[in-house]
Amino acid sequence: MAQPRTQDAEPGNFFKAATCDEAYWNDYMAARAKYSSDFYDRILTYYKSHHDVCQTPAVAHDIGTGPGQVAEELCKHFDTVIASDTNSTHLAVAATRLEKAGLKDRVTWTPCGAEDLASAYPPGTASLLTVAECLPLLDVPRAMAAFAHLLQPEGTLAIWFYGRPAFSEPEFAAECQPILNEILDLTFEKVIKGANSVHKAAWKSAADTLESWLDDVHLSPDLWHDIYRYKWNPHLRMPVSGPNACDYPIEATSNIDAERETVIEQEDPHFWAESWNVDEVRRFVECLIPIFAEKKAQGEYEHIEPKYLALERAMGGKDAKRMFTWPVVLILATRK
Repeated sequence: MAQPRTQDAEPGNFFKAATCDEAYWNDYMAARAKYSSDFYDRILTYYKSHHDVCQTPAVAHDIGTGPGQVAEELCKHFDTVIASDTNSTHLAVAATRLEKAGLKDRVTWTPCGAEDLASAYPPGTASLLTVAECLPLLDVPRAMAAFAHLLQPEGTLAIWFYGRPAFSEPEFAAECQPILNEILDLTFEKVIKGANSVHKAAWKSAADTLESWLDDVHLSPDLWHDIYRYKWNPHLRMPVSGPNACDYPIEATSNIDAERETVIEQEDPHFWAESWNVDEVRRFVECLIPIFAEKKAQGEYEHIEPKYLALERAMGGKDAKRMFTWPVVLILATRK
């Protein structure tokens, strides 16, 4: 998960500080949620129901590609794949990963923020846009305008986001989840409360959108139709950090048009299931901020260590594995 994007790139924009350190990115990929084949199938089935491959070029564009896991999947289904990201480090990491898979030359790499893609590509250049784990971190109105510009008529927009991992075994969740929530809040507290006003506004905007489960994302009736909003485990909290990490209110809002949009909710403790011990939980938390290792070496996070010891005990010991699931939202929409 990236830090909310702002127009500046001074220190504090943590992903701008990321490097191509292979060990960090291997840990990052290992700690992320794993998108399942049936999740991709849902998107592709929707796409195929609207797109006549015989009439228009099939071009998939992965926006905010990060380390490129979605672009890699798209290469299995599309001859032409574009991957864009505002961060050149992300593109370098993704290119290196896909080169090892023999796919680097299958992808066009575009260093550009999502909001500015309308100036990088002419209208209607993509039949599928994937926007994974980044929309709340953008200037959403500008990004949505760019998406409408990029898509062909009847092209598919697929936006998704997952939030904080949740213990899915009831006998452990009651004790373990509050401790994990405290760890996450303590990890982000200095980052958020110590941010300047511009960054803090971006953090709040992202938190509000996540608290809303992306319901605040407006899909104009002039531009979009056949809209579906899928929510897995909507009883869980979506924002990774909670109110205790912030010095502003987190507020949920909704722009859902009930007459035009279909909302489907499902509780599934096995959705994108993970089995982690306490060290693997720690890996997830510490990979959320690329400069965490540097700050940890300076002693900034020593106050969190007692919480990890408490979590270890609550999980049943250092090597005990516990099951996790995720809160996930997927928006599918078709360009008019």
